[in-house]
Amino acid sequence: MSDASGGRPADEPEDDPAGAPAGSPGDDADEAIDSGGESEAGLGWRALAGSLDDPLLGAPLPPITPDPVASEPAVADLPVADPAAPDPAVPDPAAADPISADAAAADLAAEGAVVAPTHPSPRQYSRTAVTVALAITLAAIAVAAGFETRLAGKAVVAPGGTFDIEEFVQVNDHPAYASDASISLVSVRTSFAPSLFELAGGWLDGALEVVDITDILGERTIAENREDGRLQMDQSTQIAVAVALEHLGHDIMTPVGARIEWIVDGSPAEEGELGEGDIVQTVDGSPILTAPALSDAIKAYQPGAQATLTALAPDGQTRTVTVTLGERDGLAHLGVVVTTHVTFAELPIDVTLNVERIGGPSAGLAFTLSVIDALTPEPLTGNLDVAATGTIQHDGTVGSIGGVPQKAHSTVRAGTDLFLVPASQADEAAAVAEPSVTVVGVETLAEALAAIAAHQR
Repeated sequence: MSDASGGRPADEPEDDPAGAPAGSPGDDADEAIDSGGESEAGLGWRALAGSLDDPLLGAPLPPITPDPVASEPAVADLPVADPAAPDPAVPDPAAADPISADAAAADLAAEGAVVAPTHPSPRQYSRTAVTVALAITLAAIAVAAGFETRLAGKAVVAPGGTFDIEEFVQVNDHPAYASDASISLVSVRTSFAPSLFELAGGWLDGALEVVDITDILGERTIAENREDGRLQMDQSTQIAVAVALEHLGHDIMTPVGARIEWIVDGSPAEEGELGEGDIVQTVDGSPILTAPALSDAIKAYQPGAQATLTALAPDGQTRTVTVTLGERDGLAHLGVVVTTHVTFAELPIDVTLNVERIGGPSAGLAFTLSVIDALTPEPLTGNLDVAATGTIQHDGTVGSIGGVPQKAHSTVRAGTDLFLVPASQADEAAAVAEPSVTVVGVETLAEALAAIAAHQR
């Protein structure tokens, strides 16, 4: 079966508006003013000495010691500060203006002080950093190329998911009963023309399988395969509802022939110009009502014998075809895959399965179980979460399907209690799912119901 976010980053933190630029004049410059013993030239050098604390410019110069004799007249020329009064040259941090440090620098510059630049020097990158950056860039290019490069001849089959069918079942004009537990169908996802990374993942991950695309499509296109899957799903839901109603005692279906679903390339059927969708109704005059009847009729011939078949074509025309039978395993061989075609009586209960974006016939058993559960007062599964896969035939026979390992992986991930599969594929499913999930192989609807009853806790 195939089934077919980003918020903006957080704002960067703002720069601290009250922080002084690195290298602006600070305590050393203020100390020069407090000393009161320097000439204007000495004040300028002291301011420069303070600015040299900026590590970008080097170690600070040693302070200049004023001449004690020359400093005395200078003291008289300078205003005497009141020790108790706040020093106007030292800004109060609590009242600092966001640009006070820059203003102080400007004032000192006006007085002849030399102020160091506050911008950093150009960053120098090491050879190691450049190498790492280059490696990351090349890796990103390789990843992008891996996702863009696709192989047209391959497909990757991956686990899909489990879906509680109760959400799909709609019952009108009749009581419908909800269940606390679930009956789920199981799907797979198929990626046609996968990327190189998907292909590598398929080879490395046991949950994925890489196959030739012709194993899935045959001679069909992807669009034709999707349409076939949709038609098979429609037929599967019809049969599933009818089988469920017949289990509950209603007479719904009448078999009328063997419908050809698939023709093997180069087979006698293809050479005899039979077509997919033809409904074989007789073989050499003997009526054919079911798929097993056609199989038994062909096997009664010898390989190489001729057989005349009448078939009802999809356009409603009946035609007669004579084929020369081939040989396979010593038996006569027609080279077709067929299902029993039935006509339906009017349903006594209006039941609809609203399924979208899932194709194929492999959910037939799961659909049948879910309809029975919806129409019976007692919960069918008790407290079990059940998943089921397998086609369902008009007589309740369960048929084999594809993607069993991937579906088994899905049941493990979903925490399923019991996984019902076609009997011929039970070992394949158990190899993946057990011991986390109990796997039971069944051949009929009756066996599936018995397995559910036996495993209820």
